[in-house]
Amino acid sequence: MKLNKIITYNTFFILLSFLTSCNYNVLKGSDTDQEIKYNLSPEKISQLSYNKIAQSILSTNCTSCHGNSGNINLESYSEVLKNLSLIKKVVFFDKTMPKNSNLNEEQLSILWNWIKIGAPENPDDSHPDPLLPTFDSINKHVFQTSCKDCHNATGSAPRVLLDRESLLSSPRELILPGNPDESGLVLALERTDDNRMPPAKEGYSEVSQEVKDTIRLWIMNGAKD
Repeated sequence: MKLNKIITYNTFFILLSFLTSCNYNVLKGSDTDQEIKYNLSPEKISQLSYNKIAQSILSTNCTSCHGNSGNINLESYSEVLKNLSLIKKVVFFDKTMPKNSNLNEEQLSILWNWIKIGAPENPDDSHPDPLLPTFDSINKHVFQTSCKDCHNATGSAPRVLLDRESLLSSPRELILPGNPDESGLVLALERTDDNRMPPAKEGYSEVSQEVKDTIRLWIMNGAKD
């Protein structure tokens, strides 16, 4: 009888853990979920620009609070770029912004895709460019959109900066040219526990396999460019 109770309790907790895990995944979402939900045609994507985002979203939903007098200024292109990964996090994953209004599906779709293609300032720059195994490409597509909020001189992780010189000279051995398997950056991106980067507990999704493979290839090639 006692053994049956133990089995019953174990079964209950396994089921509870499974349901909790499923709910967590639903709440957090993923980049893949957003890709499906906010899909746009190539023609519409080619027309995206900062001015379009500013006129249709920022000026009507954000800058009344996030202007020159606030901690986060979204009134200029340069300031928006500085806060790009934070915007992605609070709008699409935390769903805490805009605070006093809701973006409609069209607004969410153009914002998601504008960020995805590198947040171009002008329509002529908005054609998607592929992620390449170079520092400039990885910095633009990965570090600036998913990492910069924390990994900067005044962020929560100032000891781990992601400019090329800091990566190569870090005592944490973040980049070991020719050896991605032992490079700290690869290990941080590929681990599956709570110390994974970007951190799940902060609402960030795991980077895609394409990103992991590209960073691996860059390091394997010597992290030269």
